[in-house]
Amino acid sequence: MERVKAGACRFREDLYELRYALLGIVIYYITAHVMFGQFCPMMIVCHLPCPGCGMTRAFFCVLSGRWQQAWQLQPLVYGWMLLAALFVVNRYLLNKKPKFLTYLLIAMLLGTFFLYAYRICFGFPLELKKVAE
Repeated sequence: MERVKAGACRFREDLYELRYALLGIVIYYITAHVMFGQFCPMMIVCHLPCPGCGMTRAFFCVLSGRWQQAWQLQPLVYGWMLLAALFVVNRYLLNKKPKFLTYLLIAMLLGTFFLYAYRICFGFPLELKKVAE
């Protein structure tokens, strides 16, 4: 129980330290949606899907049990969710900073950009194309 309390305290401290960044994201979110009807700066400026395009929708598909649709939107969503879970457990419950998380993060970033390059060459899923139009 002490680990959970310490983790909750650490989480509150992290939120406090990130308060201005979080406020900036909220302000950007509201401004971008009011002015452009979209959140992604790449979609606003270039009218192209970004490397992480579809990640939020894929995440909600996973949460609602639509795993195949999530895979079609953004197959790396599962890896990103695993990375996030490992980070939360290590940061807030175990209070550790294992190096393998850094390597896993680098692998996920590389995978995301390789998938993006593949999609640029061979086409984006239809649902992502609709958003760009």
